[in-house]
Amino acid sequence: MAELPNEVSSLLIPMQGRPWLIPNIIVAEVIPLRQPDRPGHGSEWLLGWINWRDADIPLLSFERLNESSQVVIGEDAHIAVLNTVTGNTGFYAVIIQGIPRQMKINRQDLVEEPVDTGPAEAMYIQLGGDLAVIPDLDAMEQAVAGLQQR
Repeated sequence: MAELPNEVSSLLIPMQGRPWLIPNIIVAEVIPLRQPDRPGHGSEWLLGWINWRDADIPLLSFERLNESSQVVIGEDAHIAVLNTVTGNTGFYAVIIQGIPRQMKINRQDLVEEPVDTGPAEAMYIQLGGDLAVIPDLDAMEQAVAGLQQR
């Protein structure tokens, strides 16, 4: 088994609720907010499809996928294009509420908080006195894997 690194280059991503903390390798690109090219069909969390680098990728609402609230598009909203962890589904995108901030995170920087998580949240952590969410990327990818373009 590979040794886990002591320090991980990460991004703190502003979201509608608590910010996400994810490894920076997950984010392929942050692009300006735009309307989806085609609307989503079916699940409320599928906002539609956007064209990114000549590929149609799904645009998700993390909040709706997590069953927590309605989508709010703030003044600083952007779209984050995410790499998949499994590599099975290509790319997908989510609406974020600003520009991510790069951080170096050490293991001892993270303190898990005993908070109930939603279906798309892996855990809450205490980070510098603030709560952040580590999203459940596997759950998000499973949702995306079942999508069909129409």
